[in-house]
Amino acid sequence: MGMESLIAQEGKFAILYVAEEDAARANAELATYDSENPQRPPEREWLRPPLPRAEVAMVYWVVLLFFFAAARHQAFSFDWLGAGAAQGGLMLKGEWWRAVTALCLHTSGAHLLGNLAFGTVFLMLLSQVTGAGLATLAMITAGAAGNVLSALVRSPEYTSIGASTAIFAGIGLLAALQLARRRHFEFSVLRNWTPVAGGLALLAFLGFSGENTDVLAHVLGFASGLAAGLLLARWDRDWTVDRGLQRTCAATAGAVVVSAWVAAAMA
Repeated sequence: MGMESLIAQEGKFAILYVAEEDAARANAELATYDSENPQRPPEREWLRPPLPRAEVAMVYWVVLLFFFAAARHQAFSFDWLGAGAAQGGLMLKGEWWRAVTALCLHTSGAHLLGNLAFGTVFLMLLSQVTGAGLATLAMITAGAAGNVLSALVRSPEYTSIGASTAIFAGIGLLAALQLARRRHFEFSVLRNWTPVAGGLALLAFLGFSGENTDVLAHVLGFASGLAAGLLLARWDRDWTVDRGLQRTCAATAGAVVVSAWVAAAMA
């Protein structure tokens, strides 16, 4: 601006010196600059936690393998499939537990193996963002919500089982949380929505193939996870370091599954 000046560092501040007769014009120029270049809030830093411990995947495998074997062999003389499948008409008549118990059951070894493999991947990925306990509870809750939505739009006789609804809910959760976190950075609108686009691509690639694929359940599971993830993002923080929260969520997730099967057994 044609003014002689000197900049000196004093502690953590930078001091601008000008001649006394230029002080008023210098202040005006600085004020104009500040008004034309508002300061952006500092970018939020997200720590990248280590991969969850193997015990997380082991618990997931043990649970699904137990219920598969129990249903195959009619363990405890109990009809696991009949009592736990997500049959829309019965769910709408008050058998709420079917929305949860159906997530534990599978029709065949191939069906089970696919859900074990993909479920492990997305449970571990989501656990990196939310922690294992919260990830498990969120996937079960959103997966059950997907089964309820499926019951609302399908015929009362339609029956489904499988953990895939919860797995696609996990993909939706992951996409929504990554979308929310990318908004803290200076990305374009198109780049901000990349996680959701990736989730939709996974839904199309994994959720629409196979002879007996329940496409609608996958879509509704993904939508439920997306909605749950956007809701969680309102209280977004570094959940992974809160061990008390993780234990509470893990215990709650276990209690939900156990309560659902107890209700099924007593019905």
